[in-house]
Amino acid sequence: MNGVSKISVTEDISLISFNNVPRDLSVTSQIMTEFSAQNINIDMISQSAPTGETADVSFTVNSEDVVRALAIIQRFREQHPSVRPIVSSGNCKIQLYGEEMRSRPGVAAQAFTVASSLTDEIMLITTSEVDISILVAQHAVESVLEGLCAHFEVTL
Repeated sequence: MNGVSKISVTEDISLISFNNVPRDLSVTSQIMTEFSAQNINIDMISQSAPTGETADVSFTVNSEDVVRALAIIQRFREQHPSVRPIVSSGNCKIQLYGEEMRSRPGVAAQAFTVASSLTDEIMLITTSEVDISILVAQHAVESVLEGLCAHFEVTL
């Protein structure tokens, strides 16, 4: 095996980023709680390393939830005017899975090399011990998916 046993795609994903979020985790918690209260499922959560007193927080939602998300973003923006929200729709999540990733170094490096050779529109990356999720623009999903499947010898 080569570290990846399954590759899947989720289409019509929106990326939501909050830039300049105060380092206080209660502020990020407030964002997450508000989305939960509106029954909006979030995925691919990523926080940048803090810069001074702020950090950036990004996550994905299904695009069907964007209108409700925009209402949350507006309310949050009123409470925290220094925070800069950004919404990017028309993306797809490519998810690579493999139990073997736990003990096989370099799987992520291979995935990133393949993906970056096929598009410069990688919007977000999240990982766990057995999962790599790469958010790409819709127009790039076919070529990136084909490249990853070929490289890791996985069929959909």
